[in-house]
Amino acid sequence: MTVVNQHKGFTLVELMIALALSLILLAGVIGVFISNQNTARATTDLSNLQNSTRLAFQLLSQDIRSAGFSGCNNATRDVSLIQVAGVTPAWADWIGGLQGFAADANGNESIRLMYGTGTSSSVVTHAPPVFTLSAAPALQAGDIALVCDDTLTSIFQVSAVGATNLSHAVAGTMNCSADLGIIGDPFVCAAPRPKLFGADSMILRLESVRWFVGPGIRNNAIRSLFRETVIGGQVVAEEVLAGVASLTFQYSGQPFALVPFSAALNMGNMVAVNVNIVLDQAAFPNIQLAAEQRTITFLAAVRNRL
Repeated sequence: MTVVNQHKGFTLVELMIALALSLILLAGVIGVFISNQNTARATTDLSNLQNSTRLAFQLLSQDIRSAGFSGCNNATRDVSLIQVAGVTPAWADWIGGLQGFAADANGNESIRLMYGTGTSSSVVTHAPPVFTLSAAPALQAGDIALVCDDTLTSIFQVSAVGATNLSHAVAGTMNCSADLGIIGDPFVCAAPRPKLFGADSMILRLESVRWFVGPGIRNNAIRSLFRETVIGGQVVAEEVLAGVASLTFQYSGQPFALVPFSAALNMGNMVAVNVNIVLDQAAFPNIQLAAEQRTITFLAAVRNRL
């Protein structure tokens, strides 16, 4: 009797067909996976970019709105006692609290904004170099501060603080004198100019901010938007927005008309600043941005001049 084997294996052709189908299916799965990864990466990069641009807008517009605030209505008279090697550094030179600068070699402009900030301290008595205050000061030794009354704003470095007092002595500070007054133009620190700030004069921490574009921290080939501040007399630059191709400003006085910066422009008369930031597409390889999407423009009023 003949027995027929009913259990047959796959032929080579069948195995090759099955392998080919499996490879096609695997390729499809891998393609979907890579596509999802690229989409997720692009979504993450876009979200990070939106957050960074929002932060830049909020910080820069707030600095512009606050520019020139001293706590007192005396914007036309000011003096800085801060000197380094006999010269007042740019970050301590008030000049109305708003300074524009011409474009650098890369075509990017910059701007400096200065104002009093933080919790104010009210003066009870002033016996140079010590202020007696109505409450504990919100400042620390080494902070750059301003004091103002209805006639003058003086910028100085705090030398020491106590329970309800602070000092503006010369020793250990960048103060060129313990006299907070002003005589003559140009200002000469050695000239005697005693000034007593009376009761209810106000003391605030000085915020001196410069916005500019420079080589990025992570990649020097990509330029970034920086916010430069002064902490205890030391200049510190923080990267706010990476991938900036262009930063320019336009200024407006009264009547309202936007004009580009020029050396002849009287910054003391400017009441609004228009900001133009253009993003660098090369910095965002995972995101395709149209020209209008790469341009950030906003107008901020210098509210202390309105």
